[in-house]
Amino acid sequence: MKSSGQLRYNEPLANYTSWRIGGVAERFYQPADKADLICFVQNLPENEPLFWMGLGSNLLVRDGGIRGTVINTKNRLKIMQRIDDETIYVEAGVPCALVAKFCAEQGLVGAEFLAGIPGTMGGALKMNAGAFGGETWKIVQNVEMLNRRGEVFTKSANEFEISYRHVNLKNDEWFLATTLKLQRGDTSESQQNIKALLAKRANSQPTNQPSCGSVFKNPTGDHAARLIEAAGLKGFKIGDAQVSEKHANFIINTGTATAADIEQLIAYVQTQVSKKHGINLQTEVCIVGEKLNSKQIERAEDFGCVAVLMGGNSAEREVSLRSGAAVHAALMARGVNALTVDVTDNVIDTLAKLEVDRIFNIIHGRGGEDGVLQGVLEVLNLPYTGSNVLASALAMDKLRTKLCWRGANLPTPNWFVLKTEADIDACIEALDFPIIVKPSLEGSSVGMSKAKNRTELVAALEVALACNCEVYAEAWVTGDEYTVGILQGVALPVIRLETPREFYDYEAKYNSTTTQYHCPCGLNAEQEKTLQELALQASEIISVEGWARVDVFIDQNGQAQLIEINTVPGMTDHSLVPMAAKQAGIDFNELVWRILETSVRLS
Repeated sequence: MKSSGQLRYNEPLANYTSWRIGGVAERFYQPADKADLICFVQNLPENEPLFWMGLGSNLLVRDGGIRGTVINTKNRLKIMQRIDDETIYVEAGVPCALVAKFCAEQGLVGAEFLAGIPGTMGGALKMNAGAFGGETWKIVQNVEMLNRRGEVFTKSANEFEISYRHVNLKNDEWFLATTLKLQRGDTSESQQNIKALLAKRANSQPTNQPSCGSVFKNPTGDHAARLIEAAGLKGFKIGDAQVSEKHANFIINTGTATAADIEQLIAYVQTQVSKKHGINLQTEVCIVGEKLNSKQIERAEDFGCVAVLMGGNSAEREVSLRSGAAVHAALMARGVNALTVDVTDNVIDTLAKLEVDRIFNIIHGRGGEDGVLQGVLEVLNLPYTGSNVLASALAMDKLRTKLCWRGANLPTPNWFVLKTEADIDACIEALDFPIIVKPSLEGSSVGMSKAKNRTELVAALEVALACNCEVYAEAWVTGDEYTVGILQGVALPVIRLETPREFYDYEAKYNSTTTQYHCPCGLNAEQEKTLQELALQASEIISVEGWARVDVFIDQNGQAQLIEINTVPGMTDHSLVPMAAKQAGIDFNELVWRILETSVRLS
């Protein structure tokens, strides 16, 4: 049997999302009906990625689009019928608001809350959608499922683990329809309830502007909107993405916002709420697809004139100068018109004197890696390598990075913020020895010390406080140390580090001849892949772009522990990203070229 639905290629998904945002789908299929959908799935290649869309609400599709096939059920799986006195059957493509209306017309109560959910029944099932105190799975009796082989089967509601805005669903199984169990009641009262709920939604939410609905889950005993508003974020914008002035848990597209704008704003809100309230907001919106990659450049002249910014005034100045010299030599070897600029004074004055087309940023540490330089370059409209302002600032702050990772349930060692010597005893009680003390805004292990007793901890705190930034103590991880380089969204081969020193400090990184680098790292293929996926996830949470390096330990229990992320990694003869790239078959000159490509974004 041949499928009779509509199949299109490179279909813009912005046309199908409530945010009016999203890249293209490689393949986009709209089935004629349920039988046609089953036939289509049965005939797909086994390894074809599949993603399902309904109304496109509660969904952020990244600007790079979705690989594989997107199945759109809007107005396709649309059968809805009454089965008996208290039960109705609804296919996955029916909008929730129509389900609420149908139930009221049938004299059934209990589904009124569905009027406040701007999605389809399939989406409501997938995320246990709720509104005005009601939740989808409280009225579900059973569901009709489709698996990857095209087999259709039924499961009862009690076969699923259900929680707030989450359903434990197996991979390669999807909802086709559901049977809802309701109660007979006063039809007129039910219809009045729906009208009241819709009026409440219109009065309290920006229903006339492109949004996804609520962006964040409500923390236990509180409301995300209250926390965001209390952090002073109503109306805050990144690009054309704005925190709604009507309801702070909504982000609206005020014009031509990109998915990257939305994602950066989400991360900013999470960071500010964490700083203000100590609460890590969890996203309710589903974020899918690929980030927009940089454009591949074939001719050196297409880069124009490139300024390699190096030096700076941070503690990592000497390393940056060495990195910059190596980068410049590689660009010249590939025929790129490049010049070096040692930034020692006011960066704005320095850049104002340049007549260049783009920037290769290789300034490590504060002033170059923390979003300050990136902000200046944005104002000057100069394309640059690496991550944007927000991601750079967040990744530079190791303490805030750990908060984001912990909020996303990613593994990172426990820590304790140290402000003065008066905090020492509480720190010891919380972490025990040994402990490593770190300044939150330094790189290359500057200001870091290991402490094995109280006296050493006091001394370590004094060293770290001299860096003039927030200081924290971190539980010492006994185990093997690894690092994962990331280049244009792809994880490079993992490197295992080994040093006879107390830890991989500045001396071990740049001067020691006894530091050993193992690449291949010694992990089996599955273990290395798991570590690479963790590193990619850790970088995506921070919204890192272009290239980066994620440092991680595997402790004595075999558990990975994320340590930090670098958005302008070193490029010296001792540096780790070039080492990993070489193992992947990418020589230094090609690596530098590919990093420079990250300054050329697709329009």
